[in-house]
Amino acid sequence: MDTNINLEKEILRSFIEYPLKIDEFLDKTSLKVFSKTALDYIQIILKLKEKGLLSLNVFSESVSEVQKKDGFFLDLISLAPNPLFCDLAVLLAHNYKIKKQGEMAQALQNASVNNELLDLSILSKEMDEANVEDLRTLDEWFKYHENKPLMMKHSTSIDFIDNAFEGGFELAQLMLISGDAESGKTTLCLQMLEHLAIRNKVAFFSFEFTVNSYLESIRKQNKKIPFDNFFIVNDGYEISEVATNIKRLYKKGVRFFLIDSQMRLEVGSHHKITNIEQAESLKFSTLAKLCHSLEIFVMLIIQTSKSDPESPSGSKKGEHEASIILRLEKIKPDKNDAAQAYNEFDEFRRSISLKKNKQTGKHFKNIIGYKPEKRIFYNLEEKPREVIDFNKIREEIF
Repeated sequence: MDTNINLEKEILRSFIEYPLKIDEFLDKTSLKVFSKTALDYIQIILKLKEKGLLSLNVFSESVSEVQKKDGFFLDLISLAPNPLFCDLAVLLAHNYKIKKQGEMAQALQNASVNNELLDLSILSKEMDEANVEDLRTLDEWFKYHENKPLMMKHSTSIDFIDNAFEGGFELAQLMLISGDAESGKTTLCLQMLEHLAIRNKVAFFSFEFTVNSYLESIRKQNKKIPFDNFFIVNDGYEISEVATNIKRLYKKGVRFFLIDSQMRLEVGSHHKITNIEQAESLKFSTLAKLCHSLEIFVMLIIQTSKSDPESPSGSKKGEHEASIILRLEKIKPDKNDAAQAYNEFDEFRRSISLKKNKQTGKHFKNIIGYKPEKRIFYNLEEKPREVIDFNKIREEIF
């Protein structure tokens, strides 16, 4: 470790002397490979470089009084700069990876002793030295977003959905879908997923219904789905298994996932959960982290209680973790529709509300149409359904 610290001091001293070569150094590795102590000094160096004020004297005056008494600082300013310091980037990155490898080995050893399974992909991500977004200043973030291409919108081909999200879904989001029993939550989600499959690879975790029942519905309704883009998973209910399958599918190019449903997901005993709140929250936090780290879109059908229809059952954290929350509810029949005079709920209409929307900030509550024979939802404003009005019939007769 002393070798790596000495290497950092030499590199930082060379940063100060040769500021024009800093970018060349960072093209070969990342700031992530530096220690926390070194990063504190690097931030000062980069700010002075940005202002064109970087020199040993100005740097020395810019550090805090506490830092001036620090052995790291005193060693740094006493070293001779190395004009070939860019060649040290590979060595510094190598030492960083060796250190992380040791930490991973220790973590695996501890997990084995405790009979736990660790997510190796997350551990190995620590070896990735490319992610330095957390080290950007506010000014750097503005410049980054000014040059960043607009995030792609993925259309669902469902008017009331695409309108709410200004053209479609963006990736890196967890969407929760709640609603009344038999209101059509799975149907709506599958409608979105099937349309997304036209241009994207998608996956359906069919935990509530058998694969055969879904295949039969495809045949019966003669759905035109790109079969090669549509994956189905019907086993592996434990949340760690679900996470593993999502990562496997991600490597195959899948970016949109539908999981039906929250209540089918299980939390294994190896997680050492002590209560229901922790178990349910683990499901949402695991999926939310995957959405952000892999930049994928996950639709999770959830259950809610009558006393709290806003939050997923068993977890207040679930509501917090979500980027989007949709709710689908049954409504009373149109009093003018004689065909549904004795129905408790309207067969052809639903109420849909967007409770949370981090993507655009828009919220809405609409009445939408539903065609049972085709199992599709649509915007009532554009495609009104004709109803039988008893009053009009009576006027015509009498």
